Amino acid sequence: MLQQGRKQLIEKWLKEDKLECSEELGDLVKAADPTLALSVYLRANVPNKVIQCFAETGQFQKIVLYAKKVGYTPDYVFLLRSVMRINPEQGAQFAQMLVQDDGEPLADINQVVDIFMEQNMVQQCTAFLLDALKNNRPSEGPLQTRLLEMNLMAAPQVADAIMGNQMFTHYDRPHIASLCEKAGLLQRALEHYTDLYDIKRAVVHTHLLKPEWLVTFFGTLSVEDTVECLKTMLMANIRQNLQVVVQIATKYHEQLSTNALIDLFEQFKSFEGLFYFLGSIVNFSQDPEVHFKYIEAACKTGQIKEVERICRESNCYNPERVKNFLKEAKLTDQLPLIIVCDRFDFVHDLVLYLYRNNLQKYIEIYVQKVNPSRLPVVVGGLLDVDCSEDIIKNLIQVVRGQFSTDELVEEVEKRNRLKLILPWLESRIHESCDEPATHNALAKIYIDSNNNPERFLK
Repeated sequence: MLQQGRKQLIEKWLKEDKLECSEELGDLVKAADPTLALSVYLRANVPNKVIQCFAETGQFQKIVLYAKKVGYTPDYVFLLRSVMRINPEQGAQFAQMLVQDDGEPLADINQVVDIFMEQNMVQQCTAFLLDALKNNRPSEGPLQTRLLEMNLMAAPQVADAIMGNQMFTHYDRPHIASLCEKAGLLQRALEHYTDLYDIKRAVVHTHLLKPEWLVTFFGTLSVEDTVECLKTMLMANIRQNLQVVVQIATKYHEQLSTNALIDLFEQFKSFEGLFYFLGSIVNFSQDPEVHFKYIEAACKTGQIKEVERICRESNCYNPERVKNFLKEAKLTDQLPLIIVCDRFDFVHDLVLYLYRNNLQKYIEIYVQKVNPSRLPVVVGGLLDVDCSEDIIKNLIQVVRGQFSTDELVEEVEKRNRLKLILPWLESRIHESCDEPATHNALAKIYIDSNNNPERFLK
């Protein structure tokens, strides 16, 4: 009948129970109709052939149910391999079923993974393993490693996402760390490394890491390891890494010690790093060293406005030390030095320095714009360095009365140069000045020089 293609007749006989079902009959029918053969095998109770037919016709759900029902255990790995060759997508579904059972998996998961990999089905294998390993059991460590390994080699972003979800904790961390580094996932590599040598090698590539993440990461390292890593980062590429080193130094300066960090930046002659690092803490620090080093770094990086601000506002630096530094720094703008000397009473020193270095214009700026009341001390200083009388007279003339006449008289009198201010005093009298100090000074000059003093006194 089969040779004549009369399959329908056989179906009819089977329905009418006219044929005895056996394995041989099933084998005969299978060539013409696998579904018909399946019903023959079922009636003949030939489990291995039943399961094979289920597999070939894509009825995977029925395989597991049937095997349990008749108490038969098929070779699931062999079955899966044959299905995978014919239809990979159905094979993937079948593989899922083998591990979805609430009890033990029906096949060795490692062997199932091998079958996926034979077909180079990384994506499907990943989906399969994510489901199979969802309970994160310690015994599944090698499989977790395998899952991450295959993705780090084929699809690093998938591996990154899996690690980001923190689903697994039993895999081989050092091995996965080095694969992460090779795949360019530096952040993940650093999260896994414990050896300082490895951390230093990875951490220098700051252009591949998010700065916020890196700053937080440094919070997990010891003080010694942090300093070592910062040193390595500056050594590897100071231009690229300086900004994030400054951020890390700023965040952890209390634990790392400010002095150690100052030494670190100085070791690499990075005044820029020092300026930005100290700039972030100077307003909250009472440490004279921090204030001095900030002034120094600001000078070296040309941030003169900042030098001025700190010299004017800070109460923490050592004035003598800063004054000496600013004199040696030979800045193009002398305002910071002027501010320090004015605040801490080094005016005489200032005048001598400015005059000897041909910076007289700054003497004028000082008494005209910064602090006119200091003119008497400035005049005293100028007399001490034998400055020309015309310059001094001109200076007194320009500042005009915003200072104490008594003090000016005292400074010139100390040096026996009282006559120097005679023209200025007389011009004040002509302007009807009734200040006692002006008249007292004139009286002294007239009496000393015997210049008709009685008339003046009367």
